[in-house]
Amino acid sequence: MIPLAGIRVLDLTTVGPGARCAAMLADLGADVIKVGPPPVAARIVPAAWGYSAGRGTRRIGIDLKDARGLDAALRLAATCDVVLEGFRPGVADRLGIGYAAVRSRNARVVYAALTGYGQDGPYAQWAGHDLNYQAVSGGLAAAGRRSDGGPALPGATFADSAGGGMHAALAICAALVGRGADGAGTYLDVSAVDGMLSLMSLTLDEFQATSRAAAPGTAMLHGRFAWYDVYRCRDDRWLSVGAIEPKFYANLCRTLGCEAWLDHQHDDEVQQAIRTDFAAVFATRDRDDWVADLGPADTCVAPVLAVDEIADDPHLGTRFTEVDVEGQTFRQTARVLAGAPRPDRERGAGPHETQAGDLLAEAGLTSDEIRDLHDDKVVQ
Repeated sequence: MIPLAGIRVLDLTTVGPGARCAAMLADLGADVIKVGPPPVAARIVPAAWGYSAGRGTRRIGIDLKDARGLDAALRLAATCDVVLEGFRPGVADRLGIGYAAVRSRNARVVYAALTGYGQDGPYAQWAGHDLNYQAVSGGLAAAGRRSDGGPALPGATFADSAGGGMHAALAICAALVGRGADGAGTYLDVSAVDGMLSLMSLTLDEFQATSRAAAPGTAMLHGRFAWYDVYRCRDDRWLSVGAIEPKFYANLCRTLGCEAWLDHQHDDEVQQAIRTDFAAVFATRDRDDWVADLGPADTCVAPVLAVDEIADDPHLGTRFTEVDVEGQTFRQTARVLAGAPRPDRERGAGPHETQAGDLLAEAGLTSDEIRDLHDDKVVQ
């Protein structure tokens, strides 16, 4: 079963959370229609659409500032189950393709507005990107530190991908289920910062309970304890250690020959001594040798993989890490979301001109209307 088979998505977004959301919905089987302004849309490189690189996506360029182009977009929206937009608050309404305009033609639509800060509040009109959203949510301050004492830049776009994109995809799927019960569509105000606050809930709840703000070295998940840290090995590669439960901590101590610390897991005054001993032992062997012994030994140890190691990892390779795509010279990250179909080869985006004509015909436009729109460069 393909979870979102038969679901059509009109995607008015560009980059960031919208691109991630559209890619996830496409991976789950939705038919995603990417709309951009001409002539830019005709030049969009599929690889720039997010990690899906255009698979499961058709594209069309429409000038929304032309009355005929706006009408064509609204007619497309009338055929869709979901509409995604990533404009600043109020812009979609001014363009004539906001929720009210779309709902007047499609009362069942699930309309998701994806922004950094949400539709209201003092920051609503601010421009921003992933780093800003992680900063505002507290995620950046709770991360590690660089040499000058400032927060280290994150290694992934957590706010765009999870706080915004996955947040939106989850909300949309829930709204589609709800629509199945009563037939009514809905409007979703999706904020990447709100999603990041959800991801930060463990840290935020700890602050509410203790009045202590998490910072590097001060909380369990932020380096306070030696058994939740990373360690350099002999070959200058790194191991992650997350031996939270006492039984895993005990297994780790025994395997490393550090039995002297068995009864001191949570003693703050000796954590640096434990960390020093752990570091000395880990430095005696190469990373992968440690992984081979400690990974299966219930110690909560795993390698810190560099990006160029991921494709060759024996475990990740069995989880469909990469896949070939028609028309692409590079392999892509395969569909990894639970429930997503996992073909051996992905269908490419296909010729842009053919897609545009087909999409307008599906929206009910006549061949003469389509030709006129193309001739006048309202649609590409």
